[in-house]
Amino acid sequence: MSERTKKRNLILTAVSLIVIFTAAAVLIIVSLNMQKKTPQNEIKLTADKIVTSVSKKMNYNNLSPISNIERYYEIPKGTVTDSAMYISGKSGTEVEIACFVLKDGDQQSALDCAVSDYLNEKNTSSQTSVQLIHSNVATHYPYVLVVVAQDSESAVKAFETVLNESTSSQE
Repeated sequence: MSERTKKRNLILTAVSLIVIFTAAAVLIIVSLNMQKKTPQNEIKLTADKIVTSVSKKMNYNNLSPISNIERYYEIPKGTVTDSAMYISGKSGTEVEIACFVLKDGDQQSALDCAVSDYLNEKNTSSQTSVQLIHSNVATHYPYVLVVVAQDSESAVKAFETVLNESTSSQE
């Protein structure tokens, strides 16, 4: 092979690699921009659907819906757009699951305060203080899940699974 052919092949290889890397970079940038614009990040579940789905995954069979959630949580007006709460009536196996849909990100601290106040109040009750040890709060904007149960960590994992399943079913 002549010196000139070697240089030409080297230049062609370099140009080909530059074109390939440039195309890959453009595709990555386009893909990232498309992800931001697609509704996959906007999960559209009601608070009730989330609570019932988590309850089902956790095999919580004896939960009853609470129609007056304000009796439990003092949530400032305009903080959430939707909420649901279910509790069990069996003594010794108390389970509470509540879900709130934040109106916007600015409302997070107001809701956090309301949840904290509720859990602190629950902690002052001697009957439920053991239960509070097993409480968990999980946020996956715009959803906030509050679980008071022996297996609250598992319920939070079920919450994430419900949201992930919802996202994948929208694609």
